[in-house]
Amino acid sequence: MTTIKYLPALALFATFSSYSSSSLSEHPTWLKLGHYKNASSPQSYIESDSFFISKNGKNNPSSELKATIDAFNKDAQMQCKYPARYQWLLSQGLEFSEPKVECTELIEWRDKQPIHSVSLVFASGYMSNPASLYGHMLLKLNRSTPEHNKLLDYSLNYGALVPDNENGLVYITKGLFGGYEAGFSDQLFYRHQHNYGEIELRDIWEYKLNFSQEDVLFLTNHLWEIMGAKYSYYFADENCAFHIARVVELIIGEQLTNELSPWVIPATIFSRLNSAQYNNEKLVKQIEFTASRSSVFHQYENNLSVKDSKLALAIYHSQNILFEPTFTNLDVVTKKRIIETLFEFVQLQQIKKYDVEHIEKLKKALIKARLVLPPGKETSFINYDKYAPHSAQKPSNISISSTVYKNEQSLNLGFRLSYFDSLASDIARVPYSNLEMLDVEVALFDSQLYLEKLHLLDLESFNPAYSQWPNEGGWAWQINVGYERNRSQCFSCSSTFAMAGVGKSWLLNANQSLVYGMINGYAGELQSTQQWLDTSIELGFLTTVTSNLKLRTSIEKFYHQQLSGIATNIELSVPINQDFDIRFGYKHATEFQWQLKLNFYWD
Repeated sequence: MTTIKYLPALALFATFSSYSSSSLSEHPTWLKLGHYKNASSPQSYIESDSFFISKNGKNNPSSELKATIDAFNKDAQMQCKYPARYQWLLSQGLEFSEPKVECTELIEWRDKQPIHSVSLVFASGYMSNPASLYGHMLLKLNRSTPEHNKLLDYSLNYGALVPDNENGLVYITKGLFGGYEAGFSDQLFYRHQHNYGEIELRDIWEYKLNFSQEDVLFLTNHLWEIMGAKYSYYFADENCAFHIARVVELIIGEQLTNELSPWVIPATIFSRLNSAQYNNEKLVKQIEFTASRSSVFHQYENNLSVKDSKLALAIYHSQNILFEPTFTNLDVVTKKRIIETLFEFVQLQQIKKYDVEHIEKLKKALIKARLVLPPGKETSFINYDKYAPHSAQKPSNISISSTVYKNEQSLNLGFRLSYFDSLASDIARVPYSNLEMLDVEVALFDSQLYLEKLHLLDLESFNPAYSQWPNEGGWAWQINVGYERNRSQCFSCSSTFAMAGVGKSWLLNANQSLVYGMINGYAGELQSTQQWLDTSIELGFLTTVTSNLKLRTSIEKFYHQQLSGIATNIELSVPINQDFDIRFGYKHATEFQWQLKLNFYWD
């Protein structure tokens, strides 16, 4: 009699198990819940055995599904470990013998201050850290209300678990080849905003997503499941941008990571994010900008007149001026603006840990001067002329060009994996910098194919001072590793080299132009000089001619190239739209070389 009583339930379970193994285990949502690569390659990105219920669940979605259904029928507490799996299987019509339970820890994390929406966050690039050259991506769970600041929202970070004080070269090597474990971690958003915006001085954009409350619940349930799970970290592709995008695709399908190039960076994901659709509407509901401490200071400074800016700078050097007629005779509005600007600069200097003793004295003097003025802030609203990262030039590049050398013409084809050069748009990127990896160009010349250029890594940061205030700006530097033909030296001249340079730069023309000087060192097979080591002095000029037209010129004198004279380079960039630009180039040393190039940018 007892056996007969449970026969219907057993039959129902058998039916669902059969249906699941043949259908649900191949469902895109189930594959995403297990972080399987795809249906044809059912291997999970997650390395932790503890994440899976089945002993071979890491490589077998069907086995993991059966084990999950069995677990929900035997142990109600498994609902608390896998709430997203449980939610989704219920939505597919499955029923379980164990009743629904209350998951205290999950409810405390998710519902004590309810999560009402989800955002993706982009932090701009940081040239002082190889891990952050391409910017960084976060997932933000919004809990803020009029009573609760958004700094108390949850932010989910995906990153490598790197030992303290890891050598930079070791980090890059292990990061490229999967030498680190990685995973998701949650922190209150103010920690990330403080680190990126206040310490590393990086601007932040937040893209709020158009998700329903049910979507938000499903996503947060899944984040609960994967917290603590371990992945292998690959700097090039399986990084923060890729895995956070995969989490969002649990809701929207493969709109962000489908047919990605071998190199995945945050800019690519945000470009696709802005054009993504969900439920016949734009996925992105709202974009908010948060300025870095550095951007805030420069806006305050720009709000001062030239005369008031000079006075503020004088006060920085001698705070006694705050109590002299030069300052005290000013109107209240001007005094407030100057003091507010100085307070912003004080905070910036404290972050950089410059002139600690001087800054402490200035800060006390500013407080004393401010206390005698009426309450209220004078600089209450500032407009930032900052475009969101999706409107930037796309990171990968294919080019076709015609090159003229000594009245002979060649057809050149080029490919660059990522990311931007000094003539590209500065939107959501570090201005006056260069970050190119795997830049290749071949030439068809006189019916023969030549490798013209192979730059593995080309980094450049001019790091100019955007104001005349102390400790603004820093050393300019550049690194380049690769191979290139030097036709402007001679037809057969080529070099396989590693180059590093250091120097200074200065802004002109309301920050629209820059001049720089560099001392460079070269090592490698330098055929044009018949040397293995060489040095050079380089002088250059970059400017925005009109609108977005950019021009760069440089001259470089090598120590050993006595017969070649001075190498001259000129390049003009004429943008057409976000996907195309035209470049005009000229080089000369002992011979001249002209080039007309069409660039196509893609992600």
